[in-house]
Order: sequence, then C-alpha cells, then structure tokens
Amino acid sequence: MATFYTTLTNEEMAAQIADLLNQANRLRKVHSKSTILSSHSIYFVELCEDKVIGCVGLTKVTSVYSIVHHASVRPEYRKRGVGKKLLKLAVSQCETQLVYGRIREDNIASLKMSFSVGFKFVQKEPKQGYNLILVGRTGGYL
Repeated sequence: MATFYTTLTNEEMAAQIADLLNQANRLRKVHSKSTILSSHSIYFVELCEDKVIGCVGLTKVTSVYSIVHHASVRPEYRKRGVGKKLLKLAVSQCETQLVYGRIREDNIASLKMSFSVGFKFVQKEPKQGYNLILVGRTGGYL
C-alpha cells in the first residue's frame, strides 16, 4: 500500500487542529498540540496550502462502536462541503458496526450535515446550560 506525506509535520498539524477546535467549537476542554497527539483518535484533515481548514476525529471506543468528534471547519471555508466530505470519509473508514456523535442542540448546521450522511437522532442529553443531541448510524462505507 502506498504511503503519503504532507509538508506539515504531525506536530504542526496537531497544533493547527487544536487551534481550530479551540476557536471554532464551544468545547469545555481547551486543546493543545499535546492533547491531540496523545489522543487515540484518527484525524481526517483537509488542507489548503499548509493550513488545516477542516478536521473530523474518529475514535474506536469498543469493538462495536466508534465516535466521531471534533468536526470543525474554518469559517471562511464553511458551506463548501468540506465538513461533509470529512465526515463521510471518517464514517467510511470506521471499523465498527455503529458510529455515534454528540452535537450541541443549537448547532443546526452540524446536525443537518450529520443527518445528510445518514446519522439519525438517538437521544437528547441535557448538560449544564445546553443540550447535546446524540446521533448514530451504522459504520463502514456509505
């Protein structure tokens, strides 16, 4: 199988992913290069020149299910299909029967995107000051 390399090092890419997550998402946790590099996630990344413009993480939790997370696209690249392409890629590479994601209830764009690639509503999870929507679908190729 072929191996591909980019002009960015893993450290540079992880730092840019952390920056994107911290700016674009309303996460409780602040990410850093080291939190990204030490995670057990596979990141699917879209680059424009040497800049990370979008990412989606995929983490295998058990032999039965995985989670998609950290779906983010830089504001100037939104509504161009970048997030949807990355989400479809992540699901297509999922090695488990099921894949889930959690999306803030007020993040309508991300909910619509997940529904457009086959995710279904599973349940609402109340949090302090907001709700998360758990979505799920079967994993593997779309």
